[in-house]
Amino acid sequence: MAIHADKLRWLFWLRWKTLTRGFSRRPASLVGAIVLLLIVLGVAGTVAVVTFVAYRNLTPPANSEVLYLVLTGVLLIWIMLPLLEFTSNEGLDVSKLALFPLTRAELMASLLFSTLLDIPTIGLVLLLAAVIAGWAVSVPMAILAFFTMLIFYVLVVGVSQLVLALFMSTLQSRRFRDLSIIIVAVFASSCYLVEQFVLGGARFLHFTQSLQSSTYSPYLQWLPSGVAARSILMAIQGNWGASLAWLGLLLVITVVVLYLWQLVLERSLSSPEVSGSARVRNRRRQQAVPLAVSPAARPGSANAQPAGVSIWGRIVSPQVSAIALKDLKYYWRDPQLKARMLPALIYVIIFLVGPLLNPDSSRFGGSAFTLVIVPLLVFLFLATLSLNTLGLERDSLTTLFLFPVPPRRILWGKNLAVFALGIVEFLILIAVGVFLSHAWNLVLPVLVVGLAGMGVTLGCANFASVYFPQYERPTGQTSQSGCLRAVLALVMLAATAILLVPVVLALALPYFLRAEWIWGITIPLSLVYGIAFHQVVTLLVAPRILKRAPEILAVTTRE
Repeated sequence: MAIHADKLRWLFWLRWKTLTRGFSRRPASLVGAIVLLLIVLGVAGTVAVVTFVAYRNLTPPANSEVLYLVLTGVLLIWIMLPLLEFTSNEGLDVSKLALFPLTRAELMASLLFSTLLDIPTIGLVLLLAAVIAGWAVSVPMAILAFFTMLIFYVLVVGVSQLVLALFMSTLQSRRFRDLSIIIVAVFASSCYLVEQFVLGGARFLHFTQSLQSSTYSPYLQWLPSGVAARSILMAIQGNWGASLAWLGLLLVITVVVLYLWQLVLERSLSSPEVSGSARVRNRRRQQAVPLAVSPAARPGSANAQPAGVSIWGRIVSPQVSAIALKDLKYYWRDPQLKARMLPALIYVIIFLVGPLLNPDSSRFGGSAFTLVIVPLLVFLFLATLSLNTLGLERDSLTTLFLFPVPPRRILWGKNLAVFALGIVEFLILIAVGVFLSHAWNLVLPVLVVGLAGMGVTLGCANFASVYFPQYERPTGQTSQSGCLRAVLALVMLAATAILLVPVVLALALPYFLRAEWIWGITIPLSLVYGIAFHQVVTLLVAPRILKRAPEILAVTTRE
């Protein structure tokens, strides 16, 4: 169990080279790291300053409750953060160090020190530094707070590494990488709900009252974070014996966590890599017996019957239907595409829960605001899925271009799939908006604006997909054109808003002039306008697909 300093130095150098190599090979990741650094500094720095002021200025026991909440939040975040960061942080994969002649102590120490190169660690250090500065009312208190936070830092990193070691096999599977994308999308889209649940309405006043009445400490003090907080608070009260006892308990918990981490790490590295699930799948495939085709279904049999053509098949080309069905399956099976659709679900939840969280808000319960913004949400959803409709095919776009399908039908099929998803969301949001606002007289205008706008949005998306295709990285990798995609989405939304001005005027003016009978003329014209715009743009840009096929494939299918 000896630890050699030279090995730790070389392992730290290896972690540094791994980090810099990722930046040199993917320059866009350097930009992402800088943005992440700025976000961490901004958020963690703000929280650190606010908590420092709370430690110093709040009266007991409110400042003690803040300490319990901060340390518990840090512990919980650092349990979840490595799980979500595993796919993008190569230094968290301990299996890469299994080939080196390292003892378990050296391996664990190297992982502890390597966390100093992670950007989220900067936020952790800022929060713990705020704890030290906030409770350092004297030199002995500063020393005690420093060693308490140092042991707590080792505990936090040890717990996170223990969780990584326990779920290492799961983290290395593609299923978890797919799930992590969806989890991140749900978390990013649900920030509004979290903010409303925590700080909405009178909840902030109840929160301050809970701090004054010591509501959280009776439960949080039994967690490892609560033990660290108790060590500092006992010293503040002058009970240094109890403070050192709690500090010793924190040290014992840290040693136990490191020991468990050692056992799990040794077991995970010594167990042979087996692909049991793959073998089971292969065995099932070999044992699977293909279904026999019935004689009645064979083209050459006497009992063969011609398949009837449905009404839908006569209206829509089978090629268009096949492409739309294929895209709908992609949207369900591909976690990246599924993550793009999750915000639509979050919008519906916000529409349902928002009025309940803010019953006194003027935007809900009698105002038409909820119903009026429905088309904008749907346009944003359509733009998200259809902006790079050719690039979403990735490498399969080459095969798609080889099929004898006219380019306009390719665009029609893809637009049909997106339209099917958009119309479902549109109808749900309209129903919710009418239920909340009771603006039944606006249902028809909003519906017409939405349908016409969907045609305009899909037409603009076809133009952008042909003339500005983008490369979509596979699952688990970050995209290098996120900024460009955001700019194109904003430009397309602006273009949609400008192109919808005639429709809005044709429907809004009769409403304000109390001449709704004009809608009998403007509503059909608005629908024709949206359909005509989509068809004209599609028919104009579709021939360019064949002429620009090499350029499109070079962008969307590059390695």
